[in-house]
Amino acid sequence: MIDVNVGLPRCGCEPEDAGRLAEEAARRGVAVRGVMGYEGHVVGLDDRADRVRQTAECMERLARAHDLVGGAVISAGGTGTYDINELATEIQAGSYALMDTAYGSLGLPFRLALSVHATVISRNDAVGFAVADCGLKALGMDHGNPAIDDAVVWFCSDEHVTFSRERGLPAVGERVVVWPAHVDPTVAYHERLHIVDGDAVVETWPIDLRGW
Repeated sequence: MIDVNVGLPRCGCEPEDAGRLAEEAARRGVAVRGVMGYEGHVVGLDDRADRVRQTAECMERLARAHDLVGGAVISAGGTGTYDINELATEIQAGSYALMDTAYGSLGLPFRLALSVHATVISRNDAVGFAVADCGLKALGMDHGNPAIDDAVVWFCSDEHVTFSRERGLPAVGERVVVWPAHVDPTVAYHERLHIVDGDAVVETWPIDLRGW
């Protein structure tokens, strides 16, 4: 696949260079199946109309590259543009399988499936906040604070999340469910996933790429 820069300043060639790179790959005996590009700077935009417009701009660049390269595969898209991207023959969505609160705010038809369970270790009744043992070392924070049901998260520090709750603070020792804002790095911080059915843990899966 020829990786094309469609607007996210990360990897990929300029569209006009795609044909030359495909020819060079073929000359070296590599089979070129098509092109790929990722509109990662677009997938999380709050305004759907803006996502539609900017996705179209990105795919115009990828289409130009595909005209030069050919091949059966045009790989692009993400969880936030899976139903917007009309050019791609292969959608690169991944976060939809577990979801997070950042994507959850976009009105997508996927449910939050991954949470971190934390234990309340302190509460301040005078000021009205509680602290649980889940912070920066347990959560992907680049998309903002996590969420706790029926609570307001104040901030996260290295190993703690501080929050308040109108219906009363939880007791020390009580578990709270923390929903991460960015699922990908959150998974990478942990050694295993516990698969649950209701309150019952039915399987435990090792996260085998942790630390790579």
